[in-house]
Amino acid sequence: MLAGIQNASAQITNPVEFTTTFTFTVGNATMPAGAYTIRPDDDNPDILQLTGKQGSVLFQTDAARAGRPAPKTEVVFKRYGDAYILKNVWLEGSDEGAETLPQEGERHVTKHGSSATEQRIAAKKTSTTAANR
Repeated sequence: MLAGIQNASAQITNPVEFTTTFTFTVGNATMPAGAYTIRPDDDNPDILQLTGKQGSVLFQTDAARAGRPAPKTEVVFKRYGDAYILKNVWLEGSDEGAETLPQEGERHVTKHGSSATEQRIAAKKTSTTAANR
């Protein structure tokens, strides 16, 4: 039974590319609008790396499971007012994904009654070879 329960971030084996038109937070870093790639860490499937023109950041994830397979690859942000926080990465055809761990900023806004909305950004899963070019 336990063999089937693995950290879902291990499902993100290939890079995932997306572009935002807004500034967002992931982990403890604030990233500007732009094009980004999320890659799995070679040593730890709980860690993903976000890379863009303005730099990169490592962030920790937990397993996420949807009620049905994702119809497309996408990155999901929680929006609190004008603040966006990267929350999930879903891969087309899979009901497993990665969910970021809440950081202090997110805990603060949720504790003080701020309600969240979702912002979904279409993403593209790329092959490892294409990402290394």
